[in-house]
Amino acid sequence: MRILFFVTGIGYGDATRVHAVIDEILKKEPEARFLIAGYDCALVYFKRKYKTIKISGYRMPGREMRFTLGSFIANNYMLPLVWLFTAVKLKKEVRKFNPDIIVTDFEPAAITIAKSIRKKCIALYGFDPELYEQYSREHKPNKLMGMESLFLRKVYDMSDYSIVVSLIKRKKSLIYNYVEPIVRIRPQQLLSEAKLMKELNLERRPILVMLGGSNFGIALAKSLAKVSMEFNEMFILFGSGAEIEQQKNLRYIPFSEDFLKYLKVSKGIITLAGQNTLSEGLVFRKPMLVFPIQNHVEQQLNCYAIKDYIMIGRNIMPEAVKKTVAEFIERIPAMRYDASKLNLSAEGASQAADIILRLAKK
Repeated sequence: MRILFFVTGIGYGDATRVHAVIDEILKKEPEARFLIAGYDCALVYFKRKYKTIKISGYRMPGREMRFTLGSFIANNYMLPLVWLFTAVKLKKEVRKFNPDIIVTDFEPAAITIAKSIRKKCIALYGFDPELYEQYSREHKPNKLMGMESLFLRKVYDMSDYSIVVSLIKRKKSLIYNYVEPIVRIRPQQLLSEAKLMKELNLERRPILVMLGGSNFGIALAKSLAKVSMEFNEMFILFGSGAEIEQQKNLRYIPFSEDFLKYLKVSKGIITLAGQNTLSEGLVFRKPMLVFPIQNHVEQQLNCYAIKDYIMIGRNIMPEAVKKTVAEFIERIPAMRYDASKLNLSAEGASQAADIILRLAKK
């Protein structure tokens, strides 16, 4: 069994999702082989794990927690040609690998390659078109979010099959195949909290801040750094590009495979609204303060889906962040109780693996 994955490299979320699915595939098909086509964060993440091919992909400018069409177009106006060039460039190498099936998130080059070598292509992503319709009836999204939705729907439509990862239970659909949240590791697979505290050299339970692999969280990180000394808490920031100086109660880690160890011992987490971090926060039953990227359709939908279980922040100016974090810290005990009532099985990785293997064998 040979499977080719195309993975968006904007942040680490898409890469960790794919890695979790690969691990489940290997449990079911130990002889399976993989080729990863990716760039930026995805390439860094996978290059020492599996054979990789470097491709060109999206550039997502933004340091102020807002996705804007003008900046996106300015940085990606050559994308259609890039996708076509990528497909032509990789065709020979892909034929040599001879995949039984191709899986992509929202990289259209994968669909072009799949059609050119007559293989099935599966879209695996967290955007839920049916939830978007529900959201639209209540919030009237702007034109930019509508365009994002249209593009992601098109990727689903052009693929032979779509797997939609959902944070909430969804009814069966005739169009999309919903799977449960995807996580890399379950809490019970890790050491006890006492042992992890010792291993991680922590004297008290921290509040984690997950910025992701893009630049969008940098403004939030800088605001938090300015006000962190106002709190009697230990903050640990994860993410790339923030360049935050260490402080007495603030530690910065660009990226760590041990993130889930820190998550297990944490008091709570402050994060953007990427689906993988939210999934892990829910499964680990942690209170979450979530700052979604404005105009980013997937992040807005993620918050909408689990709004009853999280606290949502909007303003990232220092004084506003100070007030919001103070409220979050005060609410942590109650939110911890609410989180403890969640009983997510989070079998999404196994469910997605079953679908991919079934279609690959047809």
